[in-house]
Amino acid sequence: MLYAQKHSMHVVCFDIDGTLVQSASFDGELYEEAIRAALGVELHTDISRYNNVSDSGILAELLGDFPDTERVRLAREVRIDFLNRTTRYVAENPQLIREVPGAVALVEVLQNTPMIGVCVATGGWAETAALKLRSIGLEPSSLAIATSSDAMSRTEIMRLAESRVTYGPVTRRTYFGDAIWDKRAAAELGYDFIAIGGGVSHHVAFPDLRDVEGILRELGV
Repeated sequence: MLYAQKHSMHVVCFDIDGTLVQSASFDGELYEEAIRAALGVELHTDISRYNNVSDSGILAELLGDFPDTERVRLAREVRIDFLNRTTRYVAENPQLIREVPGAVALVEVLQNTPMIGVCVATGGWAETAALKLRSIGLEPSSLAIATSSDAMSRTEIMRLAESRVTYGPVTRRTYFGDAIWDKRAAAELGYDFIAIGGGVSHHVAFPDLRDVEGILRELGV
């Protein structure tokens, strides 16, 4: 269901890359290739150094050194090239696009749990986000989603995702993520945070999403 039917609810929000979909390794490489091809620059090896760790946020920061008259054209060029590279990669390597174990089952359980509003907030662009979700069997149209196509900052993306699944008062908010910028954004917005995959240290963490009972206990369900 897209919209929760209860007035008081718990918003449960998921990142995509590394949290629902095992795609971070190729995703970053393809993004770097598109940036290099269009702009002739290299990304920082530590992307947490960028002000906004999202496809549009990093690109906007990199374009700051280019003439104003060139930025719109270059931004479009990077986005189209990245989408084309990702589409081609997924078509050629379907076996490499996998769900984080337990992701689809957990999302389906939560979508059918009263008082829970499920949404997705990702730093990727809308087209690639939809491509990745479909590749693991999650239909984007069945989820409330906000992406880097909507905003540059992760906190604003998360706010938009929440707004698309809720109305009325929210009693609790939880974000599932796999990176330090996910944890920071959750803290800034007052979300509880659940770390997935071992990439970021946190007191509530799971190696993947298979422990449905344990995760539901953490969510208070």
